[in-house]
Amino acid sequence: MSAPHVPLSTRGSRGALSPGVLFGCVAAVVLAGLVWWFGVKRPADARQARETAEAEAKQTAEAQQARRRALFGSIADQPGFEFRSTGLGFRILAPGEGKTPGPSTTVRIRYVGRTKDGQEFDRTPNPVEFRLDRLVPGMSAGVQLLRPGGRIELLVPPSLGYGNRPVAGLPPGSGLIFDVSLVAIVD
Repeated sequence: MSAPHVPLSTRGSRGALSPGVLFGCVAAVVLAGLVWWFGVKRPADARQARETAEAEAKQTAEAQQARRRALFGSIADQPGFEFRSTGLGFRILAPGEGKTPGPSTTVRIRYVGRTKDGQEFDRTPNPVEFRLDRLVPGMSAGVQLLRPGGRIELLVPPSLGYGNRPVAGLPPGSGLIFDVSLVAIVD
């Protein structure tokens, strides 16, 4: 004998969830997961990524400053120096007035060149004329930041100085420190 036919709406109605209630429960679980993801997990991941990036940037900056200190000594730690991506450091002491020279301009300058330990390796007692494209690249780039009457301190890495060649009694790979005054633009 078979069981009598019972309409679907009454069969197992005790303890069973209707499709609407089931959908509501699933939606609540999904919503709770989204709230957790966007409200807790994602900001925590972003914060951790930011903190990691900041720590790496700080470590890179400290390593870069240690390299600068090795090349230039304690002057690299003095305030006011800006560093370009090329490694050239400069501190403008007086900007001067008028126009700036171009890369192949002839200028009249006065300068003192020294090493990180203060040893002077070159000095001009009187202003001398140079075409900027005939100077070491670091000095040329630094003078182009000045106007006549200006003065700048330059920290020239080996790549923009004499490189790995021994020049003027300097060991290969020396960092150069220049104090340069732009007296005049000749042409």
